[in-house]
Amino acid sequence: MESREKEKKTRIQADQDRSYDGDAFVNLFAHRGAREILVLDGNGYPLRSTISHRRTYIYASYLKPLTSMARNVVRDLDPANDVVFMRIRSEINEVHITTGKEFILIVVQKLKKRLEKPSNKVSG
Repeated sequence: MESREKEKKTRIQADQDRSYDGDAFVNLFAHRGAREILVLDGNGYPLRSTISHRRTYIYASYLKPLTSMARNVVRDLDPANDVVFMRIRSEINEVHITTGKEFILIVVQKLKKRLEKPSNKVSG
């Protein structure tokens, strides 16, 4: 009985400890400053992610419709063109979205802090 519980705990612990530390794909993006990586299939369902399930589905539910709308706008303007890459920037993060026929790759990067230059205002 105890061995079964121990085995179950070990299995649960192994699932929780699973990470992408040795993955070359993730290491390449981490080297370039990526915080989160998501791979979605063509329908917007998550295939692989480096973040929690909850955040993965939040990103997928917001960004898949956005990519579809952007693709529709571009095709309305010129039917020969298609959206291949999108970049969305906020004050904190930058989201890079690469679209393909069979997948969507989403990479979230944290922006580096800008050094604000001192203003040359003359008080008087």
